Amino acid sequence: MFAATFGDPTGPDGAARSALLWQFESAPSRVRQTAAERAAFEESLVADLRATTGRYPGDPDVAALVSRLSASPRFRELWALRSVSEHHSAPKVVEHPEVGDIALDSDVLTTQGSDLRLVVYTPRPGTGARSKLELLASIGTQKMTPSY
Repeated sequence: MFAATFGDPTGPDGAARSALLWQFESAPSRVRQTAAERAAFEESLVADLRATTGRYPGDPDVAALVSRLSASPRFRELWALRSVSEHHSAPKVVEHPEVGDIALDSDVLTTQGSDLRLVVYTPRPGTGARSKLELLASIGTQKMTPSY
């Protein structure tokens, strides 16, 4: 369902599987955000990453991620704030090429004493998103428009 909704998350280096890389490396995205939603999402992601660096101060993978993200001026700006918190939720509108806009709420569920996180996307009530997701559950990633 993720691939059908957001697009194929696989890639040569797995970057599309990282919300941080996706957000700060300006990868093509079906997600549409207002300027305020984008700013809040980015602030929350960076504060969450800073919390992760506190839990794993010597982890070379975390250090490599921070180094890679530091190529982004926006990331550097937010990193300099030194905010620490956990990312919990964000509204999203997915611009889907086959079914149109899908309004979603995303919530991050965590387990106490563990680093396990589960991102749950739910259709925003009153938007028609539920029926679009049901259609995507049927068609998957196939294209419904003819290609000429």
